[in-house]
Amino acid sequence: MTSPTRGERQIPLEITTVRSEGTAELPPLSAYAFGSGGGLLDTQPVDAKGNARLTLPVTREGDAVRVVLGPVIDTEELNVGELLRRGGIDAHLAVRPDIEKLPPLTFDITPELVRPWLGRRCVVRGTLIKRIVSGGFNRDLPVCNAAVDIYEVDPWPRIIPRLPDLEIDRIRDIIDGPWPPIELPIPPRPIEDFFEELGPDVIGPRALNPQPLPPRIAIRSRAQTAVMDVNNGLPADLRFAARASRAVLERAIVSNLELLRPILCWLYPMRVRKTKIATAFTDQCGHFRTVIWRSFLDTDIPDLYFTARQRIWPGFWVTIHERTPVACNTYWNYQCGTEITLITRHPAVHTCPPCPPILAPPNWVLFMAIGNTSVWRIHGANTSTRIGAPGFEPARRGLLDGTTPWGGTLRPRIEFDQALRSNLGVEFYRVSYKRPSEPDTEWRFSTESVNRHYIHTVAGEPVITQYPLGPTTAGATSHLYRIPPALPPAGQWSLPNVVLDTQNAVINTTAVAPGVGFDTSGAPAGPDQSGLWQIRIELFSGAGVLVDPEALGIAWRVPESVDLTGTIDTENAASLGLVDTVRNCMIVTIRVDNNPGHASIGAPTLLGTAAAANCGVLNWSARGASVDSPYLALHRNRFANFSFRIQRGEGPDAAAAVSGIAEEGVPPNTVLSATVGTLLDTCTTAGFIEELRVRPTTFDGWSRQTAGDRDAARAFVLTPAPVP
Repeated sequence: MTSPTRGERQIPLEITTVRSEGTAELPPLSAYAFGSGGGLLDTQPVDAKGNARLTLPVTREGDAVRVVLGPVIDTEELNVGELLRRGGIDAHLAVRPDIEKLPPLTFDITPELVRPWLGRRCVVRGTLIKRIVSGGFNRDLPVCNAAVDIYEVDPWPRIIPRLPDLEIDRIRDIIDGPWPPIELPIPPRPIEDFFEELGPDVIGPRALNPQPLPPRIAIRSRAQTAVMDVNNGLPADLRFAARASRAVLERAIVSNLELLRPILCWLYPMRVRKTKIATAFTDQCGHFRTVIWRSFLDTDIPDLYFTARQRIWPGFWVTIHERTPVACNTYWNYQCGTEITLITRHPAVHTCPPCPPILAPPNWVLFMAIGNTSVWRIHGANTSTRIGAPGFEPARRGLLDGTTPWGGTLRPRIEFDQALRSNLGVEFYRVSYKRPSEPDTEWRFSTESVNRHYIHTVAGEPVITQYPLGPTTAGATSHLYRIPPALPPAGQWSLPNVVLDTQNAVINTTAVAPGVGFDTSGAPAGPDQSGLWQIRIELFSGAGVLVDPEALGIAWRVPESVDLTGTIDTENAASLGLVDTVRNCMIVTIRVDNNPGHASIGAPTLLGTAAAANCGVLNWSARGASVDSPYLALHRNRFANFSFRIQRGEGPDAAAAVSGIAEEGVPPNTVLSATVGTLLDTCTTAGFIEELRVRPTTFDGWSRQTAGDRDAARAFVLTPAPVP
């Protein structure tokens, strides 16, 4: 247990458990309390009556405390991530400075079945998130303060007997076959919603919630149709039943539901009845949990359907998650206690900051990311590619994944252990940047406004309020930003703008290292401004005095993963060479390149004769003659990709398109050659368009920067030479 700071007020928290059968013996359990920084505040065993008493510190600025009820774990293995992995259940509470008493916290301890006269108890739990995609990576943001409505759906054994004979005959025909592939319309909503986990090329278990698929089922067109070929591999008794009476066929369908459910989902998307049985509310991490009760006369495993709503605007609820058709989005045969994930893409939904456990020693500062991209992906900033380690290449230092430069507006994301504010008096940080070759007097400070937002209730309605972090001045030191407190002045932290509400500083690289392109001939138009830059993080006391992190026991950390969801394991930044103990700071080096590309297309030639600039006509006399199309795709440092194509009319490419990495310097024009016959195909006279696209790979942590994109186009016509 972590010892409280001297003079820190303590407050008790009573933990109770609820069991369906009071005489049942509990397994060995303990209650754990963790601060927002992941540090253990207290742990106590749960007694024979299912109770425990924790003691929590009341800090000067308050803290968000996570209480976990879970198995007894050895001290060396004890952390939030391991507890949750082993099935621990958690709850969150705010311990504010003015609190006098904490209400008891109750946990439900579930066996699945209790005595029949009490009914049957089923715990339903899950997480509601908003998923965004950046740089090819998913980012999941918890949706807090939302209501999750839970419905029970009629099982198929009740639905099948109600179907008209005509629809039973449709199933009969599908099963009996042989039958051509059946084209079934996909509902009018983004197809990606169906394939959230497995991608657009395969219908997977999650898409059909989650049931085995019939033999050979595939997507032919993402936007229009699903093609199902179910005739091969069906059980013989099922195919035999398709030629028998309706009663026999109904029994066979029910016996083979796991196999036929995808077909039933698509054929009868509206033929299900749902009944609302419970509502659960999400906490600040998007978690929800509730208990549903079923009569002991109902032997069916529950089939559950979920919707979600949130008070986005004052006065009314807005539905933010409601997947249709219901039959395709029902959790058939839901296993009680199973964690489910509901995903929304509603543009106006209110989200809260991600709250994965951060595993780090006490008093940590975590340089998490630039934008939405983990610092661990920077070449030279992790254990396998740090300076002096095997795999490090000096030419790739500072590049994202060793291949991609940074540019545009960079937004560092830094996380802080709340113990810095509460116990060490460290209240501010400062971010600055310069080239490694420049002296210390040339550090440039982040000076743009950085804010957080929190959502709270005023007169019963949700209100979002801005909380400024800086820049501000403390004592004689300017350009400082406040370390965000664990709790806002009221309510919960919110992310109305995920980009701006996760940044801790702003670095405009285009102002200090602008891109320089090429003139019309392809020659560089000026000196190259790209190169290495250092990002520095310093810590300051409430009086604005630079602190010595080493003397205070502050641990500089970076995430030991490219994935910023789930439990965040961290690595010692000092062991990676990222800590400057002389300057009392952390320094990460990146490579910046804002240079644009260059794209130009020369006149195509046929037998040494170029197409005229005005008319663009080439006269051909032999289909075997070669048409040469010159083009130039450049980038100052080869951080760009290009593609070149020749299209005939409205048809496909007339010749094989080419792509690759743009060259640096001014090489001779590259030439795409194709014969007249290849270009014309069956035509005698045809018009062509040549397109060249150059795309720099410069990345700002959220997306590829498009300011340096360059395009070129040119047209020409092939026509038979006039007869002499």
